[in-house]
Amino acid sequence: MFKLNPTRTFRYPVSVVIFDGDKEVTGQFTAEFRVLPATAMKDPENQDKRLLDLVLVGVDGVEVPGKDGRPLQGDELLDALKADPSVSTALVNAYQESITKKNRPRT
Repeated sequence: MFKLNPTRTFRYPVSVVIFDGDKEVTGQFTAEFRVLPATAMKDPENQDKRLLDLVLVGVDGVEVPGKDGRPLQGDELLDALKADPSVSTALVNAYQESITKKNRPRT
């Protein structure tokens, strides 16, 4: 019998490209995502939330300096990553790719 864990999480690589002045910078880090039930986005409680607010659990391999120069941690780090347009787009793409990739038939 197949048992489904509705509260599962998974780790997936995130590739990001940003422009810093005239330089194109590429990097990769790992994100931990929560599997979002298909009905969650329709829940009135989630009406004002972004996808990443619901699915992003943690990250590893990325550093964002705070105002004091020290690396951000925890929710502050996640908020900073979600606020950056290039990184947030890369995170959403990685989440969507991971869900579709895991459900493609193997040939």
